[in-house]
Amino acid sequence: MARGVQSRVIVGIMLVLVGAMLFLRNSEILDFIIPDFFFQWQVIFIVFGTLFLLLARNRTVGFVFIAIGLFNLYPELWPLIFVVIGAFILFGSKNKSRTCINTCDYSDEDINRNVIEQISIFGGGNKIFNSNSFKGGSIVSIFGGSEVNLSGSKLADGENVLETVSVFGGCSIIVPKEWNVMVDVFPIFGGFGDKRMQDPNLVYEPNKTLLIKGVAIFGGGEVKTLF
Repeated sequence: MARGVQSRVIVGIMLVLVGAMLFLRNSEILDFIIPDFFFQWQVIFIVFGTLFLLLARNRTVGFVFIAIGLFNLYPELWPLIFVVIGAFILFGSKNKSRTCINTCDYSDEDINRNVIEQISIFGGGNKIFNSNSFKGGSIVSIFGGSEVNLSGSKLADGENVLETVSVFGGCSIIVPKEWNVMVDVFPIFGGFGDKRMQDPNLVYEPNKTLLIKGVAIFGGGEVKTLF
């Protein structure tokens, strides 16, 4: 992968560390070194999330794990979830519209024509998005879902990032069959499927890529083609 460590590597590292710590704890080797506090699953989630923030390019997963661990460790903080979601809706897309994830800047024309922003909360719908130079964007589904049809769009040069966040919801993304698409969505009690029909005779443009990244928590999504 272009940047960061693959998610499976971080998961493997974390499982090895947790397994080793639990083994040493059961063997009473670490009783006087590591307090029981650090063996709580909430703390493990926070450590897991921190690893994702430091090592992976999919930082959304890191924030989600830290939030789950923190809010369960301190239940009185749960109302802040609504604050975080509201702040993301108000400011998250605005900030992304100025600075692209793959270090390029969006122009005003890109924001209006080539970058998608789809938010579904307690609802959903279908959206057809046509662009001559699609550069990615974000799809957020919280207790809702949506279908985004990109079949009439053309992909811009370089790596274009489309972020998806699905929490008790999901999204369906329709792309042209000739697009080179990579999926890097981390599922937590959810999933994200690649249902495109693979054609071994189809030649993809090597300098144009769509990277679908994000997280699916008790939700999911799919990427597919119309034919």
